[in-house]
Amino acid sequence: MKKVNTGGLAFQRMREGDKFYVDKTLLIKDVLDNDENGVYLFTRPRRFGKTTNITMLDAFFNIEYEGNDWFDGLAISDHPEYAGYKNAFPVICVDMKDVVPGPGSDYDGFIDNIQTLMCDTYLRFEYLLDSDRLGEKEKNRLEPIFDMTSNESLLASSLKNLCQALEKHHERKVIVLIDEYDRAITDSFGTELQRSIVAFLGNFLSSSLKSNSSLQMAYVTGVMQVARAGMFSGLNNITVNNVFSTRSDERFGFTESEVREILGYYGHPERFDEVREWYDGYRFGNAEVYNPFSVMNYVAKDFTPAAYWVNTSADVPLRWLIQRVDADSLGMVANLINDQPTTHTLHFTMTYDELNTSSTEDLLSLMVMTGYLNAVPTEGDDYAITIPNKEVRSIVDRSLARNVRVSDSIFSDFNSAVLDGDAERVASILQTILCDASYFDLRDESSYELVLLTIMHGILGNYKVESQKESGNGRADLVLTPTRDGAVPMIMELKVADSESVLDSEVDGALEQIRSKRYHLGMTGKVVLVGLAFFGKVPRCRTEVITI
Repeated sequence: MKKVNTGGLAFQRMREGDKFYVDKTLLIKDVLDNDENGVYLFTRPRRFGKTTNITMLDAFFNIEYEGNDWFDGLAISDHPEYAGYKNAFPVICVDMKDVVPGPGSDYDGFIDNIQTLMCDTYLRFEYLLDSDRLGEKEKNRLEPIFDMTSNESLLASSLKNLCQALEKHHERKVIVLIDEYDRAITDSFGTELQRSIVAFLGNFLSSSLKSNSSLQMAYVTGVMQVARAGMFSGLNNITVNNVFSTRSDERFGFTESEVREILGYYGHPERFDEVREWYDGYRFGNAEVYNPFSVMNYVAKDFTPAAYWVNTSADVPLRWLIQRVDADSLGMVANLINDQPTTHTLHFTMTYDELNTSSTEDLLSLMVMTGYLNAVPTEGDDYAITIPNKEVRSIVDRSLARNVRVSDSIFSDFNSAVLDGDAERVASILQTILCDASYFDLRDESSYELVLLTIMHGILGNYKVESQKESGNGRADLVLTPTRDGAVPMIMELKVADSESVLDSEVDGALEQIRSKRYHLGMTGKVVLVGLAFFGKVPRCRTEVITI
């Protein structure tokens, strides 16, 4: 029985080591049928097979592997019309996951990592320094990269220079494969370093892909399409393939039939429903797909369901995203965790400034691109958005809970006080939290809404949370509608006072607003009304229970 690979082995090693391989070789056909001279950007979440596929392309096209039998019996071998491309080109593979700056690193550290990466890349072609087909000036241009003495400008053009040297030596144009081009961008979310990284990569990719006459074809992978003047613009032959593209939609992730084949091969076809609950739920183009990394770990770990994806670097951007939620998006994410879909406009080309905003649209777009949400086109620019499966739900919920920076006991006490309608205890606990928590930026009503939703995370599983909901004759600040039997609806109205002396009148006004504007319209049974007023870190609370 073939061994399971969970360590991200290259295609060549998987085939030589007789590991279980899910055949994605028709990606070669997709690429060549589209444009044999094209520049491709394939974006998918991490751990969905991008690296395995890029090493498969290397194995197929690279002249270095001429005569291999790795593709025997695979789908592409049924298409002899592509045999002329097999092992016919010099290929440059650049894996950019290792240029990620470490904690506390600066831009110089990033450039040092680029220098090391390109030196390692060049060393695979050290024979160029002895080539009779290259002149001394051409060799001299390569040597600073070999010696790791190049400047930033030379690094930016280093891939193009290597292509030119390889074309002259082999008398054939070059295929360039770049894996995880945006890894350093996603792993530097929220830092000033990110802007400089985006700028350098723009120059690097522009030089390599836009003005490179030695290029036969380029294939680039990443999580997202980062827009920057000069990064991908101006490429007349670029093909962007993202999670909504129908071409090659089955080449990343596992389809249902592939999962059934895996489970059958390893003797547990009866586990399919469990696998579907935990790892299904993604849609790429028209294909419903499963997380391949998690499925293979599930098999390797004796068919034990767990959140395997959380143990990878995939949750780095999630931690950053969760820290940037506002009151509206936090309530929406809490609803998604509780299987309540939302419909929203999304966009999938992100500028640097959009990467660092916290708008709901940008937050959701990033979460879709990074694999934490699934989006299905509906009408116009809208998408039906859900959390894909049990694994991701547990990851997002855990990250959201970790973002709550109060103790479990305070957390529990506050939720109990809210449910009990104990206004004095609500106010007392709120004041303790606000006074001890300098990290809350208390600017307006929305800021206080975020505080409330954050510390109420523990009870949100019983409610649909709506912020600024149209209710009755106006908009209530927070409405918690029960999703399970036994939970009581809650309506919260918040006021920000100009002084501590008017807190009592403001909190009375908040309750009166709920009643007069009939925010409870449509509810039945008992309803808890909560009026809150804040002056800085001093809260006042009144509660009222009504029966409708």
